[in-house]
Order: sequence, then C-alpha cells, then structure tokens
Amino acid sequence: MKRTFYILSVLVILLATSAHGQQLGRNTQFALNPYLANPAYAGTQNAIPIYFSYRNQWTGFKGAPVTMTASAHMQGPKNSGFGAILQRDDTGGAISRTSLEATGAYHIDLNNYDGISFGLGLSANQFKVDNSKLVVMDESDQALNAMQVESAMNIDANFGMLIYGEDYYFGFSSPNLIQSKLKVTGVNPDDNRNARHYHIVGSYTYDITEDFDIQPSGLIRFTNNTPPQMDMNVRVGYQKMAWSSISYRIKDAVALSVGGTYENFVLAYSMDITTSKARVMSPFTHELVMGYVIPGKRGRNIVRAGSSHKSLSKKRIVKIK
Repeated sequence: MKRTFYILSVLVILLATSAHGQQLGRNTQFALNPYLANPAYAGTQNAIPIYFSYRNQWTGFKGAPVTMTASAHMQGPKNSGFGAILQRDDTGGAISRTSLEATGAYHIDLNNYDGISFGLGLSANQFKVDNSKLVVMDESDQALNAMQVESAMNIDANFGMLIYGEDYYFGFSSPNLIQSKLKVTGVNPDDNRNARHYHIVGSYTYDITEDFDIQPSGLIRFTNNTPPQMDMNVRVGYQKMAWSSISYRIKDAVALSVGGTYENFVLAYSMDITTSKARVMSPFTHELVMGYVIPGKRGRNIVRAGSSHKSLSKKRIVKIK
C-alpha cells in the first residue's frame, strides 16, 4: 500500500508540471514503448519486443515533420539487457536526421518485486541540411553555405536510469549527453552542436477488475535552453488485449489512441488534435505503431496492452531471473 501511494504521488507531481515546447522527435504513444525514452528499459521484459512507428505531424501541411522509428531490445546474461533504435526524423523538408543507437543496461535487484537499472546508449547521427529547399530573403547569408546541401555525421551518447516493479516504472535519461558538434556551416560553427536533452518518464498500472485496468503515465522533456514540455496519458485496458487512451500535451494537443494485441502482434493508432496556434496549418497529427513480441526463454511472454508488464508471474514482472 505504501509503495502504491508513493508511486501515485510521484506521478501526480510529474503530471502537474506546466510545460511546452518540442525538441527531439516525439511519440504520442510513449507508454507503449518506453525504451525510446530511456535506454535503461532495455532487457526489462522477458521477451524481445520489436516495434515500428510512423508519425506524420501536421498532416496536409507542406514540409510537415515525419518521423519513422524501428526498435528492439532483449535480456542478456547476468542481469544485462541490450537493444538498438533506428530513427529517421525529417523535421520539415530542409532539415533531417538519421540515427542508429545501440544501448546496453545493467539491472540490480532491490527485492522480490522491484529493481533498478542503468542504461547507456551510443548513437551515430547523420545530420543533413538542404539549403536549396529554404525560401530566404538573402541567399548570400554565410549560414546558408551558398544554398548547398550539407551532410555530416557525429557520435553522441545517452544515459538513463530506471526504477521499476510489477506494475510501475519511473526513470530519468539524458540523450545527446556529449553535445557533439554538428559540423555544418554557420556564423559560429562551434555553436552548432547536439543539444543535451533530459527526459523524465513514469507509469503506474492498476487492475480495476479482472477485465479492466488503468494506466496513468507521463513524460517530461526539456533542455538547458528550452522550457519543459509535458505529455500526460491515461489508458484503459480490457482483458489485457485491447485498450484506448487519451493524452494531453500542454499548450499543444489532445490525442486519442486505440490499440490491441493478437497473439504476439501489437497494433496501435493515435490521432493528435492540435490545440495550439499551429492548428491553422493543420489540425491533426497521425501516429501508427506496429509490433511483434518474441517470447523470452524464461517463460512465455504475456503482452499486456500498453503497459510494461511481461508475464503473469507475481515476482518482479518486468525482470525475472
């Protein structure tokens, strides 16, 4: 009971913070695949969850952002976990980023029900700027590099930690930890760097009845130079095979999501309804997530709709020896 009260209190604090802004590519359905927000999540499931997602932001607006992501992670030997994330983020036609991140995590038992994990990711990022696609007033501007296409690659890191148990997880991560140079032209090229980001993510799942459960979750993103942006989500699941949810991103959008599982297949869809001034460009954003969960060797995996659970064991569901 004390543990439940503590987790709920943390989530209330998490979800009560006002925030806005956008930095890295976002995911409305972050609670379905928390691995994208925190490398320490790798190996917390007795399975290999493979996910593909496609996000079309501001649908119908020319040059609108499009993000495609593929990810997978699994348990390793001696309380370890590892995985990889491949992402293509087109932020509006002229600017795009392609990244491949490999992650590893180490898990420590706290007791029979809880654990803590530490994760580290190493990413290779290709940053491309096609200045010819920009509409500008002065093409001779030094920052535009004579309207040429620029492409450069750098290496950066991601650190995360996660506390988790049978029905919750809560963690912190910091992508772009090194803040590597982008190596593109500018008035002061040394200032063109990856911006260090900070993510705080939390979720708690409560079984209302044998058939229904509810999962509140939250995600906060911010950098040293931008104000926080917060997503909060409430999902209701039915018989651990179907769910629907509503999300709210402060000063940005309200999102409705539905999804379900069939055997080891996962399919989910969300539609963001824009509430900010950007609605004059497009009122909607669409996100599709598809997945396949390969059962682990330590027992058959049970896909719990939209949550972190992985099996029916009553001992540390997220990580079983």
